[in-house]
Amino acid sequence: MNITQTSQQITAAAGSNLALSFVSLSAEKKRAMTTFYAYCRVADDIVDDRAKARQAKLADLNFWRGEIGQCYAADPAPVSALGRELRDLIRRYHIPKQPFLDLLDGVEMDIDRNRYASFDELALYCYRVASAVGLVSIEIFEHTAPSARDYAVALGMAFQLTNILRDVRFDFEKYGRIYLPQDELAAFGVSEEILLDRAPHHGRESLLRLQAFRAEHYFQKAARLFPHADRDNFVAAELMTEVYHRLLRRIRANGCRLPAKPARLSKWRKLAAVRHARRHGAAVNVRGLRPPQNIIVIGGGCAGLSTAFHLAGGGHQVGLFEAKSFLGGRAHSFKDSGSGLTLDNSQHAFFGCYHSCLEMLDALGARHKLVCQNGIEVPYLSRDGARAVLKAANYPAPFHLLDGLLGFAALTAADCFGIIRLGLRLRFGGQPYSDENAGKWLRRLGQSINAIRCLWEPFCLAALNEGVGTANARLLYNVIRQCLLGSKADSSVYLNRAGLSQLFNPELDQFLRAVGSTIHLNRGVREILFDGDMVSGLRLADGEVVTADVYVSAVPFPVLRALLPPAAPLLARLKKLKTSPILSVWLETDCPVTGGDPFVALLDSPVQWIFNRGADGRHCHYLTISAAGQLIDTPNQELIELLWSEINCYFPATAGGKILRHVVYKSRDATFASIPGVENFRPGPATEWRNFFLAGDWTQTELPATIEGAILSGKLVAGAVN
Repeated sequence: MNITQTSQQITAAAGSNLALSFVSLSAEKKRAMTTFYAYCRVADDIVDDRAKARQAKLADLNFWRGEIGQCYAADPAPVSALGRELRDLIRRYHIPKQPFLDLLDGVEMDIDRNRYASFDELALYCYRVASAVGLVSIEIFEHTAPSARDYAVALGMAFQLTNILRDVRFDFEKYGRIYLPQDELAAFGVSEEILLDRAPHHGRESLLRLQAFRAEHYFQKAARLFPHADRDNFVAAELMTEVYHRLLRRIRANGCRLPAKPARLSKWRKLAAVRHARRHGAAVNVRGLRPPQNIIVIGGGCAGLSTAFHLAGGGHQVGLFEAKSFLGGRAHSFKDSGSGLTLDNSQHAFFGCYHSCLEMLDALGARHKLVCQNGIEVPYLSRDGARAVLKAANYPAPFHLLDGLLGFAALTAADCFGIIRLGLRLRFGGQPYSDENAGKWLRRLGQSINAIRCLWEPFCLAALNEGVGTANARLLYNVIRQCLLGSKADSSVYLNRAGLSQLFNPELDQFLRAVGSTIHLNRGVREILFDGDMVSGLRLADGEVVTADVYVSAVPFPVLRALLPPAAPLLARLKKLKTSPILSVWLETDCPVTGGDPFVALLDSPVQWIFNRGADGRHCHYLTISAAGQLIDTPNQELIELLWSEINCYFPATAGGKILRHVVYKSRDATFASIPGVENFRPGPATEWRNFFLAGDWTQTELPATIEGAILSGKLVAGAVN
């Protein structure tokens, strides 16, 4: 340790992102930050010197504790050149003593500690080595806003978590340190050997995604706490934020895979970040983000899960309350005692155009729970036994469907070219009228009766839970454009491997807990307590009243109607929304049904889709009946006999077989009725209560009632709350 070195000499010998931000400071503040940065550098170097014995390191740190003490004493003066500079700095800017000591306590943790049992323990380390730096820095920048200190703490956490994520391998290999919570390593099945292994490992990458989500949470929290009144003084902090946030985004864009070398921004990328922050920072900082809020989300369906995920990632603290003992809402799974299998209440297909859903699964590291086709490939069977396959080719849309249409035996050449013409018209207009049903719109655009029967009717039933004669044409238009007229990848079909209740979990629960948010099962809401234009609390089913700053309802609209005041305009609007039923039947048979096809569409049958979900030698299938109003009240045994006769008709080889077990799931309120005019009654995320918002596939997403619509609604709520 050289006590004669000045801050200028120490800083010149080191390269750091911190020094980069000094370019925005006045000459005086630049000198002050250079002095403080030199202090940080000296403290780091003491503990990172592998040639120095433990006692020598502790002695050096104690020397600096003494120097800091002398900075606040009348005399004698600090003995080091840097200490004397620090004394002048402290007196000039009236900086509290504790952050200087916290920094020394933080780096001392690196001497004897290289593992952290939980994030609570790691958070203390991050506070000491990073947030304390921010608390000193803001005194040099000078501030008046009450939020400045909380901003500095959150930003320090974001910076340090990004550093940890960047240096996982480096810290372990060079110093033997692992700055990842041990309980989270265990939860993702990541041993220390796996942490160093250069081969891909799903659990490790999911673990690192969680760390990135946590870092993003703190970046967003800091943005919400930004001291607007002091923004002219905080340009340096924003420059640093831009550099570090770009680094985090680069790590996330790489899938949080562990690189051989720590991710770094090149000098030119750092300069680009600085230029961007200086040019756009002020405009961003006055955008008026809400401060971090305590938010309650009611309902654990896909909309509620999405809402909680996006709000927690956005810097808020979220509590999700679900009445049932499981998640998923109207897309859930359950244990069937008779078969011993986990069954879904209905079979859901996902498409590549489900961008919001797939992005959320990717962020959670859960996309592997879906199995994907490479482009749409749908086999159709007619009652006469004829088979046709609609398959996408590698051409630009809408011509990627041309080969599939021409090879689709159920369609004539005239049908095919009429469909292609429709695709071209939709790219340049062709929008439906506001009150038009899908059948009228399709016929107006030249679709033949056979094309509607073979393609558009099955597609409309699957997407909107309505036949073309009653379906909302605008919603069908939106789905066709996104799914069939997007890229080949957009039309790809995904099926879930796991039960629907496990699609986002346990990952989502882990991610939420990582940022202090929680999921509460078996905690239904009995009453929403309204007070003027605000919600004041929720009364739960057990009588407990819980409160928050903001409330989000993510329950189905028939449930919400029972919780609203009788005179509420929102209630009057929701009463105009209708529901449409779906019948889902699970069958186990003693013989295969669909052969090698994962799913088959049946033309001219009350059963629109059969999904093959067999495994371990068992022949299991889901049958889907959309818009099931005519069959929903049919007794189960009569219904099973009807369905088995349909299967025997379309698959004659099953005629000698039998059903071993069946489960019938009747969902009378499966979706909102996607009929003409429904868009007039679908509400947006905001309501007449200033702190009460709505999520759900039935809200105004411009999509029908799908999982994608539910996930998108959560993103829209997060934007509205912001």
